[in-house]
Amino acid sequence: MRLIFIDDSKTRDCPREHLGELVSVGAVFVPDQAVKPFAEDLDRIRQDLGVPEGEEIKWKPSRGSFLYSAGGEVNGELRKRMLEAARDRGITSAVVLWDRGHKNLPQEQIEPKILEWLYQRIEMHLNDHDDVGMIIADKPGGGPKQESKWLADSLRLTQEGAAYVPAERVVLPMVTAPSDHIPHLQLADIVVAGTTAAVAGRPAGLKLAPLLNELAHKRSQGLAGGAGIVLWPKEIRDLHWWVFKENHYIKGNGILFLPTGVTKGGLNLWTYSCSDGLGKTLP
Repeated sequence: MRLIFIDDSKTRDCPREHLGELVSVGAVFVPDQAVKPFAEDLDRIRQDLGVPEGEEIKWKPSRGSFLYSAGGEVNGELRKRMLEAARDRGITSAVVLWDRGHKNLPQEQIEPKILEWLYQRIEMHLNDHDDVGMIIADKPGGGPKQESKWLADSLRLTQEGAAYVPAERVVLPMVTAPSDHIPHLQLADIVVAGTTAAVAGRPAGLKLAPLLNELAHKRSQGLAGGAGIVLWPKEIRDLHWWVFKENHYIKGNGILFLPTGVTKGGLNLWTYSCSDGLGKTLP
């Protein structure tokens, strides 16, 4: 049995050129034997860094909290050690990210779509490990009405599955829980927000990109792109090479070679074929 903790994130005003608002949802897959050990690991990390017991760990700490006042060095070390502890306990992840700068739809249309794509990766992950799972999501913002919609969308997935992926391995309907006392939901926040920050081009996220790629679920080809890290639409897929340093990306049953260098009439069809949007270019 694997407990699957999911959270979402979004960010605007990305440093990386040509990106709009990024919207993402992701999961961490925690084997049942790692649930308690990871919680104990995080307790030790808290003690080492002086993080008060009971303070919720988030990528964006609450104003007035210890972590809000502690600054980037403490937060950076905390995030790094959390990801390392998760990796060492056999925890893995999957994150689906949508760039509204390249394909802008209303958020109420984007969220169900990326949740469906994440569910596909959840079933794939469980199938790859011949295991079953239960999904626990952070309580969504927006109150009871938003939570009811979230649960309705997820119930359809856990009952009917998603395109090309039947509902077989998630054994119970998705439930929500407050994240302030659940360390694994706090880990999901760091993974999803950190991946989003790395794609956005923010230094705090880019520093963690190697660890985030280590955590990301790999399929039989040993690749995270298209499996544990999904970038949409296709015009931004070359960012997987720039950010996570993999030169292949899984698409259906095939593999794309990155950077693609896809051109038509001398023009690049994919935005980051030759440049990372932060000033780096291909030789």
